[in-house]
Amino acid sequence: MYSHVDCIACIINKANQLADKYIEDKKEKYKFMNKVLLEVADTEYEKTAPYISTKVMRILHNLTGVDDFYKEEKKLFNEKLLAMEDNIKAMLDDSDHRFLDAIRIAMAGNIVDFGALDNITMELVEDIIKRTMDSKIDKEVYDKFYKELSNAKEILYLGDNTGEIVFDKILMEELKKEFPDITIYFATRGKPALNDAIEEDAYFVGIDKHAKIINNGTDIPGTDLDEVSDDFKEVFYNKADMIISKGQGNFETLSGSGHNIFYLFLCKCDMITKRLNIDKLSAMFLYEKDIDKTLF
Repeated sequence: MYSHVDCIACIINKANQLADKYIEDKKEKYKFMNKVLLEVADTEYEKTAPYISTKVMRILHNLTGVDDFYKEEKKLFNEKLLAMEDNIKAMLDDSDHRFLDAIRIAMAGNIVDFGALDNITMELVEDIIKRTMDSKIDKEVYDKFYKELSNAKEILYLGDNTGEIVFDKILMEELKKEFPDITIYFATRGKPALNDAIEEDAYFVGIDKHAKIINNGTDIPGTDLDEVSDDFKEVFYNKADMIISKGQGNFETLSGSGHNIFYLFLCKCDMITKRLNIDKLSAMFLYEKDIDKTLF
């Protein structure tokens, strides 16, 4: 999905917020923002918003020496959502549609996105869970999803944010119950990228009990197939029969690719909500092969 003018404005705004946090000197902040504007202006139109965002974050890293700008938030939300795990599983125990509701739970977890939202609280997380559990799932997409899973031997599950991955773990656990012979690869980012999960986060929340953990080799908050590692490409292109893609960043970088991908995310982007005519924070369950490419 190509970047839109609105994407550029959003990236600049996020850069300004992080500069306020990490750069005290006003002149240094001015120099940083000047570099950001020049870098963004020099980026080809065909590049995605996550790609451009990464170029900006690399400038900030080179200036400050900080490797992980959301380290504290990542640790906090991994711990907080792990603390919710038993309650979420109890909710599924009471469900008449356990697997379907596990999908909804995974989508709800996508609210933990500091790249798109400024203020995330546990009250917001709990509210989104309630809203998402009441949301409608497109039956046609769900039927295709279930059929592809039934025929798959190996799947690739693309993770997104820390905290959120606890709910991904719950969905993967249900996947293994429903399809016990399936092999799951769970992919994180290769390096810190916003508050996205890296391998150590996946191990911390226990995903290794249900999936083989790999990383995509990049610090891009998405899955840019021009930038990912050869090891990741081997799984993506040659091993995975289908792909479950979590989060908006993965959607932005993979939509239009034509692969056998199902997208699960909350729509936090004003531009996408306008084009799809939906409310902000709507739960999205989309199949790559059915998406109207003219919308993006």
